[in-house]
Amino acid sequence: MGMAHAGHPVRAGWGQYLVAPRSASWLTAGVPPVEASALFTLLEEDPEVEVVAQVHPTRSRGLEAIAEPHPVCPPVAVVTMPHERARVLGANPQVVVEADQPLAYAPAPSARPAVPAVDPAMGVTLQEPSRVTVWVTCRGQGVPDAQVWATGTGSTAYAVTGADGRAQLMLSADIPATVRSLYVRSASDHWPVHVGRPFPDEDALSGTEVEVVVRSLAETFDGFPDQPLTGWGWHAMRLHEIPPTYRGHGVSVALLDSGVDTAHPDLKDTVRSGADFTPAADNAGWRTDATGHGTRCAGVIAAADNRTGVTGIAADATVYALKLFPGGRVSDLLRAMDYCISHDIDVAQINITYDQPSQLAAWKLMDAHAAGIAVIAPAGDTAGALSPLAALPTVLATGALSHTGTYPPDSPAASTQPPWPGPYPAPFTPTGPGVDLTAPGTAVVTTSLGATYTVAEGTAVAAAHLTGLAALLLAHHEHLRATPHPRSAARTEHLMDLLRGASRPLPVTEPLRVGAGLPDAPTALGLSASPAAMFDAAAGPMTTGYPSPN
Repeated sequence: MGMAHAGHPVRAGWGQYLVAPRSASWLTAGVPPVEASALFTLLEEDPEVEVVAQVHPTRSRGLEAIAEPHPVCPPVAVVTMPHERARVLGANPQVVVEADQPLAYAPAPSARPAVPAVDPAMGVTLQEPSRVTVWVTCRGQGVPDAQVWATGTGSTAYAVTGADGRAQLMLSADIPATVRSLYVRSASDHWPVHVGRPFPDEDALSGTEVEVVVRSLAETFDGFPDQPLTGWGWHAMRLHEIPPTYRGHGVSVALLDSGVDTAHPDLKDTVRSGADFTPAADNAGWRTDATGHGTRCAGVIAAADNRTGVTGIAADATVYALKLFPGGRVSDLLRAMDYCISHDIDVAQINITYDQPSQLAAWKLMDAHAAGIAVIAPAGDTAGALSPLAALPTVLATGALSHTGTYPPDSPAASTQPPWPGPYPAPFTPTGPGVDLTAPGTAVVTTSLGATYTVAEGTAVAAAHLTGLAALLLAHHEHLRATPHPRSAARTEHLMDLLRGASRPLPVTEPLRVGAGLPDAPTALGLSASPAAMFDAAAGPMTTGYPSPN
């Protein structure tokens, strides 16, 4: 499977690249293929090339459905070499040469409002930056570890609150009066808050302090987390109407993300396996979450039904945490997908992506598709085009849905909701074509770091809803539980068809942003359902979101 390449230095003028032979089926007529062993020998002997690792398809298990011995994705060499050498080598039609791109998330909705689109070279900065203090409180007590963004006319500042709940922000191109908004997101147990014009006093000076009050989840939901919570997404997808015995037992789900906090009481019994593919990999690295992102998605998919906190859609599924962020590259994604194939993973949710399209990643995902793995990915959080990975034809791209009345009035989402009640595309979900389905992606209460809970948003949270439902279908749908060749591309395509077929168009003005619509769980599972009930569930008022004011 290739070796890790932690901390490998790259010389000035050099880059890290992926080099692989192009198979005969992908060559033009008259161009002979080159064997991987011969290509790798040439690379080893080239004085301008340093071979870092090799990624070979894992053949011990899981590849029965692929036309052996030739999977679509060939063996890949991970090398460093001068950029000019890569350009010359890439001109050879027998060889595929790609940059080994770093993996990352699309810009997260929580980080918006973003920096104004101004050329940094044109920016005007203060000789003496202004400093302001934001005091984040709940019931009169400071809230530590809360993230604070201050967006002004010329820049965006960021800081994290200390033990007393205070964060000091440096405004490099603004004074307090020109700060347009504050966005505050607590590490756990609170709703995010958006405050417009936080310093109304035009004479406010550097050093001014402003208090921002956040609401706890316990204030919103009586008895939470001691009393379990059913989120609005469950009602929108009618998950609460399926039999309680439908829990995804026997289905394996891989979550390709930042790891999972397996110490969380809701996750310790469902996320019991994994692997760390990051440069700093260690045997237990997948059990820690570098960002909290993987932990949030894991809770939506498979949080344990322990009568407290939240319950995952497929609470009895087995989740594998495959850590790829921070520090992972496309070569690590290839290794992670080989892991999925060799471990007979049923559903893989890939929450990270890369900047430019990757032919090798596309081929590897074709192999995963042939091996019977359903790949689901967030469409992206940039309100633009789909991420390159989500745009691949073998990936189910998921957009995010919002619903009025599911968050507090001072939440950032409240400023973007339409004037009519019901569902609508989340403002950060892609606008371009390619979204396959949509699912709840805002005001989702789920697991967080340190045995806590948080309010999550993003197309990855939406994708987690579909991953959980896909696990239920594989475990309980009569046409998927027992077939002559269960692990095959046909099974994957049947699963995707069932999800699409169980979806209904939503009453929105931007159909491209929601694809086929929101899947209805009873219909997807082959249980009795009526189109009217599906529409009412998706478009009707939510009774489990933020309580309406009296």
